[in-house]
Amino acid sequence: MIPRALWRRSLPRYLAALSSFSAADMVDNNSDGAVPNSNLRRHRKFWLDDGSLIVRAQDDLYKVHRTLLTRHSSRLASLVDGTPHDTSDTAVCPTVHIPEGVGLESTNFEALLEHLYHDTPISDGSFRHVAGVLRASSKKQLDLPSVHNQARQKLESLFPSVPVPYFHSDDADKALTLAVEYEIPSIQKALYYSLATNSNLEHDDPDGPSSRPTSPAPVRPDLSPELAARCRTLLDQLVAHFTPVLFTVATAHHMACTNVFAEAWMPLVIQPALEGSGLCRPLETLQTIMDLDWAAHGLCADCVRDKREEWKGEQQAVWDAMDDWLGLRRSGGDNGTT
Repeated sequence: MIPRALWRRSLPRYLAALSSFSAADMVDNNSDGAVPNSNLRRHRKFWLDDGSLIVRAQDDLYKVHRTLLTRHSSRLASLVDGTPHDTSDTAVCPTVHIPEGVGLESTNFEALLEHLYHDTPISDGSFRHVAGVLRASSKKQLDLPSVHNQARQKLESLFPSVPVPYFHSDDADKALTLAVEYEIPSIQKALYYSLATNSNLEHDDPDGPSSRPTSPAPVRPDLSPELAARCRTLLDQLVAHFTPVLFTVATAHHMACTNVFAEAWMPLVIQPALEGSGLCRPLETLQTIMDLDWAAHGLCADCVRDKREEWKGEQQAVWDAMDDWLGLRRSGGDNGTT
């Protein structure tokens, strides 16, 4: 008969080891990676034969190298240290289950591992890959500071931080969500502007008449109600700011050149802007005005040069005003922290 004291000491240790290793053992014993009577499945790529740690992210199991993760992430290190396992049994890996409250998605953890194993470094990654690494490495999730900083820098390089007319990105809505969540103000203006001036941000009105029944509506961006409201407000502010600029006929240093503007401003500037929603897109409309061949319409070279500088300055004025409209810090100041 087993002494009662020995039984009391051995049973908790046995149960802890069993709970830590059972999922890994079942996966190893099934060639298709599925765990019997479970939704768990070993990851198709990151189930490494020589791995020393099994990490569960959502319903995926990853068998990876413990030190590669724990030296970058104090959070993972603490989870591993807090996982009970029998250190005398080197044939079995400890299993760490990332808590649901951390919010780690398996696809983002995969992107992080692709970076750490140099399969897809952040420097070569797509927006989707960089976004996954940014989230997984953040303090809110696994907390890998150096990797997170690299992802931030890469994300900043993907979008302009200065006024760029005609800028558009299919990922603008997702990028803006990330830039706001992780406080990356340098790219927020370009993303807000792009979404405000190029997106369908109206509220649903199934019973209301359509002003353009034959025209397909732009794809509605995937934004939170708060961000969508900020974009709508920004559009109103852009229109209010640019309306007097557009409808004020330009003047020049010479009367002859001023007369050119008086005759050409309506057909060359105002009418095309109204027909092409230019009132809602001041950066693009100003660029169109700058690109016109004013010399061919009779403007002297000095006035062409001076007016183009003036219109470029107006582009910058719109850009600078957005700091106040959006409540952003100046680009020369602190770029925010995570």
